[in-house]
Parts: sequence; C-alpha cells; structure tokens
Amino acid sequence: MLDLQDQVGDDMHASLAARHFSWLVRLRWFAICGTVFASFLAALGIFPGVNWRVIAVSAAVAAIYNAVLSLAHRNGRAETGPRAALAQALGDFSLLTVVLWASGGVESPFVAYYAFHVALAGIIAGPRATFLACAAAFACGGFLLLGEIYPIFKISEWAVEGSLRPLSDVGAFASTVAGIAYIVTHAAAELRDREEALAQARDRARLEYEVLSTTLHELDAGLEIVDAEGDVVFKNRLAKNIVPTPEAGARWHCPGGVRPCERDVSDLCPLHRSLDLGESGHCRFAIAGESGERIYELHSFPLASSRDDNPTVMNLYVDRTNAMLAERQLMLAERLSSLGRIAQGVAHELNTPLATIRTLAADMGVALSEVPAANEEKRGALVVDIGESAKLIHEETGRLGRITHALLAGGDLVRARIDGSVTFSAALERGCALVLAGSRRATRIEIDPSVERVSVVADPDRLVQVIVNLVQNASDAMRERGVGVLRIWAQKELSGFVAIHFADDGPGIAENIRQRLFEPFATTKPQGEGTGLGLYTSYMLVQAMRGTLALENRKEGGACAILRLPIGRREQAQDSHAQGVRA
Repeated sequence: MLDLQDQVGDDMHASLAARHFSWLVRLRWFAICGTVFASFLAALGIFPGVNWRVIAVSAAVAAIYNAVLSLAHRNGRAETGPRAALAQALGDFSLLTVVLWASGGVESPFVAYYAFHVALAGIIAGPRATFLACAAAFACGGFLLLGEIYPIFKISEWAVEGSLRPLSDVGAFASTVAGIAYIVTHAAAELRDREEALAQARDRARLEYEVLSTTLHELDAGLEIVDAEGDVVFKNRLAKNIVPTPEAGARWHCPGGVRPCERDVSDLCPLHRSLDLGESGHCRFAIAGESGERIYELHSFPLASSRDDNPTVMNLYVDRTNAMLAERQLMLAERLSSLGRIAQGVAHELNTPLATIRTLAADMGVALSEVPAANEEKRGALVVDIGESAKLIHEETGRLGRITHALLAGGDLVRARIDGSVTFSAALERGCALVLAGSRRATRIEIDPSVERVSVVADPDRLVQVIVNLVQNASDAMRERGVGVLRIWAQKELSGFVAIHFADDGPGIAENIRQRLFEPFATTKPQGEGTGLGLYTSYMLVQAMRGTLALENRKEGGACAILRLPIGRREQAQDSHAQGVRA
C-alpha cells in the first residue's frame, strides 16, 4: 500500500516556522520596551548602581536589530527555519547578558530571565537547541561571575536597599513565573493546533489516497510499484489479474515464466534496468488464460527518489493482444494487396506481347491463305511478311519467358539488368513494330535522324517495355482525333544524359490527373481498357536504369513524354574525343 501520509506536513512546517519568527519578533519588542523602561528608572536614581547608559545603548541596538529582521520578514527575505530561530536566540542571550552586566551581574534578581530563552529555544528549534541554549546560559552566567571575582570586569552593582529590594525581588520572581507560564501556555496551544492540523492533513491524505487508489484500480492497464529492494508495494486490480503472484509486499519476479520475454536490444530485464541503471526499459511476454494466450508489454520507469542508490520503479502492463492481431491483419491485407498489384502488373506486362502475338498470328493465317492463289512476286512478299511476323512472335515469346522466369526466381517487374550500352534506334524500332503490329489505328510515327546516333545504358527488354508503354499511350490519346502524328527526337545533355522526346497530337494531360501520373492504378482510360500500371511500371523501370521519366503538356497542343537515360560509354568517349579535337 502506498504510504502517502509520509509526504504530508511540509507546507505546515513552513507555515509554523513563519509563525514562530513573527512570535519572536513580537516578544523581542515587548522585552525592548521593558529594557527602555528599566533604563529610565535607573536614570532617575530609583535603582542606584545600575549603569543605565549601557542598558539604553543595548535597547537601541536590540531595536535596530529587531526592526531589520521584521522588515526582512515582511519582504519575504528572512530565513525562518529552526537554525535561524536558534541564531536569533543566541543573539538574544548576548543582549540579555549585556543588560544584566549593566544591572549588577549575578546579584541582579532578573538573572532568572535566562530561563525564558532556554524555553524558547527548545520550543522553536527542538531538543538539540535546548542543550545549546543551556550551554549558552551557563557561558553567559560564567561571564557575569567574572565581575564578582575580578573587579576590573565589574561595571555596575545591584545597590537597591530598603523596602524596594524585596519588591524588586518579588517583581523579578513574578515576571519570571508569568513569562514561563505564558511560554508553556503558548506551546501547549500550539501543540494542540499542530495535532489538529496533522489530523486534518491525515484525513486529506487518506481521501487523496482513496481517490488515487480508485483511479489506479480503474486504469485499463496493469500498474505496480516496486521499491529499491525489489519488493512489490502496490498493485492495481488489473496487475493482480495479469500477475496474480506475488502479492503486494512480496518479492517481484518476471511474469514471463512460461515463455522467455522478448526484450529490447540491451537484453536486460526492464525492472533490473530501471533499478540498476535508472533507465526505462520494456519487454513483451505471453500469459495463457481461459480465453487463450494474451500478449502483454511491460514498461518499467524509474521514479524520483530521495536516495542516491536504486530508485523506486513503476511497472506498467499493457495488453497488446488486440493490437498485434490488428497489425497481423494489416500485414496480411498489405501482402494480399501487394500480391494483387503484382498480379495486375503481370497481367499488364503479359497483355501487350500476347495481343501482339494474337494479331501477328491472325495476319500469318491470312497471309498463308493467300499464298496458293498469289503470283510469284506477291508470294515472295507474303513469305517475307510471314517471316517478320514469325520473328516478332519468337521475340515476344522469349520476352514472356524472361518475365515469368524473373518472377519465379524471386525477382519483380521493375528490376533491370544492365550489361552495357544499347542502340536506342533498334529498341525504338522494335517497340514501335510491336505497337503497330497489335493496333489497326492510323497512327503515324515520325522519327528524327538524331535518334539514329544515340546509344544508352539500359536493359534492352526493359527499354523496349518502356517504349511500348509510351508509344501505346500516345496512340491511345490520339485515338479520338483519328489520324495523329507521334514525333520522336533525341537531345544530348552536358550532364552525360540523353533526353528522348515523345510528342503527340492528342488532347494533352488533364489537370485532375497531372499530380497522379506515376501512381499505380491512376488512369484516364475507360474501365476495362486500362489498369493504370503502364506509366507507373515505366517510371519504376526508368529509375531502376538510373534515368528519369517526365510528362508535360505542349504549348502547341498534345503531350510530351521526356525519357532521360545515361549516354552509352562508347558514345560518351567518342563525344569527349571529338570535343578535344575541336579544342
């Protein structure tokens, strides 16, 4: 059980010290007034032999001292603790000794006033201060006794005679008894006030503990407190259900007894990490219950401690079962989604060569049916067409095989294999042939001569795949306008790249799709005609080949795709040599 009552009383002690300080100031003003009155009577000759001048000076010094303390206390700059009260009491001893020294020394009946200061020191500063005050009283009495032994130290005498002497003795006795009675009465009243305040503080602490305990028991997490020795001092209700043993007050042990805990990289028990190193730690463990196995996380946090050694530790048990199930479901859904994207990507990449093969096979069938009735010249042309179609079919089936083989070998659709430089015009010719062979649309392709002299560092098959996607998209974009022209030209850049432009006469890129061009499944084609993976796959392939792909609208209408790829090493060396010759 948490003992919150040990922390009660700090504010009460501070308030009590301030009250003691104010009480001492008031008592000192009263004593100063009595000293001034005594010096006045001595000056009139009522108490012959008394050195009233020294008494008056002592009263003035005491008044200044008390005024400074009162002002500092009012401004909040005065120390009000027991040590400060004891220091003031010792100062009062010194002033009283001077006044008695000027009033006859040990012969003065007012020597018993030392009892006031001893009692005040005991009430305000405690038992040790009482012994110190007694020692100070004996020391001051010894100083006064020196005046009786050595006349050189004597500055006054108590020479009151006649009826005034017994009256002064009675007055000194009565004032001493009355003062001590006042001090004892004040101490008793203060003791009662302190007991009542302590009882109220205990009631408040008990109420606060009940509120805190109820709140902790209703937490949706297990919470326990372990002291510096490893003993459990508090457990809330859920912690008792999670870790039934040990109960509060017993030695703590790791709850992951059936299965080893999954700890952090430090491989330290989180409790020992907090106790020994003063650092927070966590681990995960499983507990078998009636409804099945539950997964919990234990978080240990060191709490502030007044000691310099091991701190008190708070353990927090959090049920992670539902969260882990949700994470696993999310991972499964993500894997299924990834599998779906891969399947759609495979379908997209296989669809183009399959459509080309289907069209070429149909053309070959038509050509073969025309061969018997054709003349010799036409028959030769048909044989050439059939041979070209057979060559394309052979190349496309080979590409299909490489795609499936890469997937079976654990690869993906956007991995490029670069063995050297590729002549771009050859890849462009092959890509355009595949698009035009699988399409009956009237799309005219104009290739600038600048393309003929370009070689790039790329994967041949992946480059053809990118070209097919770009040419196919341009052809689809110009479909509504009937006849369209796709212009392709190359432009070398000083950065060691070549930019190949694919400019069409289509409607351009719509604003609602410009920011999502290279996202998967983003398409403007009607449903059933496009998957939205062509540009995405091309973009990823170009990045894998260390290039860039961008699309933009043309000022004269239509869109332009800009493919940037590294220049081939041989061509780059030739360009550098030519520049050196010209220089």
